[in-house]
Amino acid sequence: MNTVLRHQKPPIFSARTCRLGKHSAVYSVLVSKYIYSRLDTVRKKGLDYVKELALANVADMKKMIQWNEDNKIKFMRISSEMFPFASHQQVGYDISFAEKELKDVGDLANKYNHRLTMHPGQFNQLVSLNPNVVTNTVRELDYHARMLDLMGMNQDSVMIIHMGGVYGDKASAIARFEKEYEQLPEHIKRRLVLENDELGYSVSDLLPVCKRLKIPLVLDWHHHHINPGDITDLVALLPEINQVWYDKGIKPKQHYSESRRGAKTAVEMRAHSDRVKYLPPTTDDVDLMIEAKDKEQAVFELYKLYNLEIVADDVWVPKKGTETLETKGRKSQKAAKKRKAKEEEETKSEEIKVEMQEEQLITQPNKRTSRRSAAAAADLKRKEAEVEAIQTATELVEEQEGGRTRRSKRKASLVAERKLTKKSRSRSIRQTVKQEVKQEASDAILASSHQEDSQVPAEITSSAPAGYASHTVINPLPAAESSAGVTDANPIPAPMDLPNDK
Repeated sequence: MNTVLRHQKPPIFSARTCRLGKHSAVYSVLVSKYIYSRLDTVRKKGLDYVKELALANVADMKKMIQWNEDNKIKFMRISSEMFPFASHQQVGYDISFAEKELKDVGDLANKYNHRLTMHPGQFNQLVSLNPNVVTNTVRELDYHARMLDLMGMNQDSVMIIHMGGVYGDKASAIARFEKEYEQLPEHIKRRLVLENDELGYSVSDLLPVCKRLKIPLVLDWHHHHINPGDITDLVALLPEINQVWYDKGIKPKQHYSESRRGAKTAVEMRAHSDRVKYLPPTTDDVDLMIEAKDKEQAVFELYKLYNLEIVADDVWVPKKGTETLETKGRKSQKAAKKRKAKEEEETKSEEIKVEMQEEQLITQPNKRTSRRSAAAAADLKRKEAEVEAIQTATELVEEQEGGRTRRSKRKASLVAERKLTKKSRSRSIRQTVKQEVKQEASDAILASSHQEDSQVPAEITSSAPAGYASHTVINPLPAAESSAGVTDANPIPAPMDLPNDK
C-alpha cells in the first residue's frame, strides 16, 4: 500500500474488498466511489459488485506503478485482496474476466522494469494436519499464480509463504511439506518461495529443504535476528542462499525491517517499527524489500540517510514526533484500540442510561418512593402530636402539684410515662421525652417537699415560677481557689500546634 496515494481524494489503492463474517459478507467498501455497505454484501449485490471492486483495484494498480516510477521505486508487493474472495470455496470465481486489465498492468510494470511480488497470508499452510486447510491453501496459491500469469510477469514475480506450524514435531511437519509440494501444479511451483519466520522455522531449518527441493529462500533479516537457529555467521551463508535463486533463474529477494524501540520479548520484537535506520550487509545483486509501518516513506527515509536518491518535497512526509513503541506483547495496537473504543462506548451508554433514569424520576416520580415519603410525613405529624400530648400532661402535673402528696405526684409521672410508651414508636424520641418527664416529675416532687417542710423567704419564692423552687448554689472552694487557672494572668492553655507534615 502507498500511504500518499491512499490518503488522496479519491484514494488510490488496490485492496478494496468485502469482509465475510461468520454467516455472510459482513463488510464491503468501494472507497473510490464512496460506497459503504454491510451485511450480506455478496448475497444481496451479487458477484457483479465484487467484480466491480476488483476492476477498481486493477485500475489503481496502474496508477501506483506510474507513481513508483516517478519516485524511483521499482519494487512493490501486490495486495492479495486484488480480487476479493476469488479463491473462496463458496463464492469463489474465475478472474479471467479481468484478463485485459491485468495484461495492461503487467505491460506497464515490464515497460519500467518493475518487480512485482506477492505474499499470500500466513493462514496458507501446506504442513497443516487438517486436510481442508491444505486444500484451501492450494486454491489460494493457484489464485495468486494465476494473477501473475495473466499479468505476463516473468519468473522474478514470486509468491512468498512461510512453512507454517511446527505441530510439536518439526521433522514430521517438514516431511508433510515436501510431500504436498511435490503434488502442486507446475505453475505454482514455478513461483513459490519460502521465507524464514520469527517463531517456527529459522534459516538453518529451511535451507536444507530449499536446496533439496530447489525452492528459493527469502532471507528475512528481522526474523533471523529474533530466531537465528544454529547460525552464528549469516553473512558467510549468503552465497549459499543466493545460489538456490540462481539455479532457478530468479533474482534473489530479501526482506528487512526493525523492531520497535523498547521491544524486549520475541513477541514484542515481531512488530515492525515505523521506519528503519540501517541497511543489512547484503550484496548488490539482491532486491531488498523494506517492511515498515510507514511504507514508501520508510524507503524515502533510507534514500535520504544514505544519499541514494533525491526525494521530491511533495511526496516526502517527515517522521511524526512520537514513534510507535513496543506493544506490551501484542503484535499490533489494533486490538487494544478496539477494546478501548468499546469500553468508552459502554461507559458513554451507561452514562446516558443513568441520565435517562434520572429524568424519568423527575418527570414521573416512582410510586414506591411517593408512598414512602407520605408515610414519613404522617409519622412526623404523629410524633409531633405525641410530644404535644406529653407537654400537656406535664403541665397538668405542674398545676396540680401544690395540693398533691408525693405519692400522687409519682403516680401522675408513671401515668405520663405509660402514655408515652404506648403512643411513641420512635425509640430516640421516647427516651428523650421519658427523661424530660422524669425530670419534670422530680422537680415537682422537690417543690412540693420544700413547701411542706421548710419556710421559704417571700422575696425568693415570689420570683420563682409556679411549681419551681429557688435556691442558692454554694461554691465549696474558696474564691481564690475557684478562680485559679482561668484568670487573665493564667489563661486557658491553647491547643498544641501540629507540625505542618501532620
